[in-house]
Amino acid sequence: MAHLSRTSLGDNVNGAVHVVRPASSRWESLALLFAALAIIASVTGYVLLRPQHAGPPTPLSWQVRSFDGLGAVDQAIHSALLPAGEEIIWNNNDTGGWITLEQAQKILLPPFYRDAFWKTNGEVHWQLILPGTHLPHAGSVDDHDDADAPAPPSPSDVSKATQGQGATVYYGSAGRAPGQSAYLLVIGHAHAGVMWANQATIWIHRDPNAPYPGIVKPESLVGQGWRQVIPYDGASEVERVKGNQP
Repeated sequence: MAHLSRTSLGDNVNGAVHVVRPASSRWESLALLFAALAIIASVTGYVLLRPQHAGPPTPLSWQVRSFDGLGAVDQAIHSALLPAGEEIIWNNNDTGGWITLEQAQKILLPPFYRDAFWKTNGEVHWQLILPGTHLPHAGSVDDHDDADAPAPPSPSDVSKATQGQGATVYYGSAGRAPGQSAYLLVIGHAHAGVMWANQATIWIHRDPNAPYPGIVKPESLVGQGWRQVIPYDGASEVERVKGNQP
């Protein structure tokens, strides 16, 4: 039977402990140091190159953001015009016609419907102007009785230039709330049976009594002081918080 020998410290003549170091210890230390430096450099570069304050895209000089570029009343009107434009487009896709202001009263469609919201936000006078015309469409003038209200500006004769533009316009003016603007809901649509091509844009003018523009093409509106409202949505908020994502 084999016997295992045991060695104790007392068996060592000198009583010393010898530590044997690996031959590669120097290279392991250097590799660990370089790895730590690489991580620190990567984190520092990411922090320095990452945008500190991400925000929505900067609007052009003829645009205004709905989130922070409009007053309380204008923001309320714009918020009502957005779903109204969608409703008008869907109605046109289904029926081929446009919702008149009389119909808007029946279906309770803001901001055209004369309710508490309409009164609170300036009692705006609305008109519907169809493509190829220079006068409001019959039954589409918001005739509310108010002896103290200023006479709303009539559409310009030059607006007959809308012929061929394929644009239907809901024009709001003569609002009485302080700091209120004039409004255009411009719906451009395709002809020749092309469906699902309607597109609505919203424009404001600082003068609440600004006359109806002669031409509703963007370059003409910009030249007459109108500014396009850029809606603020969930995607814009994500971009504001996180910046541009790949």
